[in-house]
Amino acid sequence: MKRLNCLWLIYLLTAAVVAQSSKYSADEIMAFFNQTREATESHTTLWDKDIYGPILLVDSQTREVFANVQDAKNELTPKGGIFVGSIPGELPVSNTDITWNGTHWAMLELPLPEKRYDRIDLVTHELFHRTQFSLGFKPFREENSHLDQRDGRIYLRLELAALEAALKANRLTKSEEHIRNALIFRKYRQMIYRGSQVTENSLEILEGLATYTGQIMSGRDKWEWREYLIRRINSFEETPSYVRSFAYETTPVYGFFLQQKDYSWNKKVDNETDLTDFFSEAFGMDSRIILHTYVKQVAEDYNWRKIVDQETKRAALNNSVLDEYRNKFLEQPHLEIKLEDMNMSFNPGSLIPLDEDEGTVYPTIRLSDNWGILTVEEGGALLRSDWRWVIVSEPLEITDDLITGDGWEIELNEGYQIQELPDGNYLLTKSE
Repeated sequence: MKRLNCLWLIYLLTAAVVAQSSKYSADEIMAFFNQTREATESHTTLWDKDIYGPILLVDSQTREVFANVQDAKNELTPKGGIFVGSIPGELPVSNTDITWNGTHWAMLELPLPEKRYDRIDLVTHELFHRTQFSLGFKPFREENSHLDQRDGRIYLRLELAALEAALKANRLTKSEEHIRNALIFRKYRQMIYRGSQVTENSLEILEGLATYTGQIMSGRDKWEWREYLIRRINSFEETPSYVRSFAYETTPVYGFFLQQKDYSWNKKVDNETDLTDFFSEAFGMDSRIILHTYVKQVAEDYNWRKIVDQETKRAALNNSVLDEYRNKFLEQPHLEIKLEDMNMSFNPGSLIPLDEDEGTVYPTIRLSDNWGILTVEEGGALLRSDWRWVIVSEPLEITDDLITGDGWEIELNEGYQIQELPDGNYLLTKSE
């Protein structure tokens, strides 16, 4: 299974993006590569390794690519110190690490963020992902559907409110008091939802450490970094879905304060580290049992009543939305597609989980597999919990190489077909 993309990061970093045509000069691209190399070389002590490596910049409209090294198959063309070419249509374009033409790349979608700090932040985040296996980090598939439920969202928002207060405090002792309160909300949330400490930890190891790495290497000074973290927390509150986007916000704030105590804290983290326990020990959080009455008392200092009111109203509205999706993808006629060797790009800030055995709705998604390319621009697709099937609404038009439905289409490869089943549903199968 390929690692999923980091679209949420670029969503946060590109509030202002350079307005550019599909034409990029070699000098412009080369300057960016040089800036990135300088950033990684000046932070080799962060992971005791220079994480600079192959970078692939892609124009998603034209499929043009610009690389800092030649691909292993020598298909790119040298031009002004860089390498140019194009990628095939079936390769999803996103911010991720990907193996293409025999080379393992950090892929970035053009145009890049306008500000230098944001550009370096973004690409070093993806360079970390490209390097993470050599650092001992092996990503797991993570499910955090509890963060779309009322109490899960309440206690995540309270944790972030306490972290924001820590960033705004004018004394370190006061900041650490807020951090311990943030950990109270975190631990209580993980008590409510069995297994969530493991699943949340998986995403924080995967995306939290990558985000921290990008922010350290960006070049922001301490105060610029602090203000940046505050802006991100404020923006995150408006995110439709927290299930796969929270780790981009939590880990970097803990890291901001940890690196003031021990710059090398991150090198004490490995693939088996429980970050909740790690943070609790680092900030002197005791291990007593956390009672609801105490949590509620602490929460009063962080807009508890307002957050509960907002999330209660959201939960009531969300239940009807979930029922509509269940009806659309499970009850009404639909198309079921088995996944074989899947790559996908999507917006992790928009995911809508159903029940654990039903799966998660992706409002928009681009997914390629042996059978072709599925593009969902509206209406959504349901990715089942086992990640072996994806479901879309019933096909409206079927030809040999193109299947279309309401808000989606499949560019179908040769050797596959759509079969109508006796129950009125459809199945994508191999041709006989």
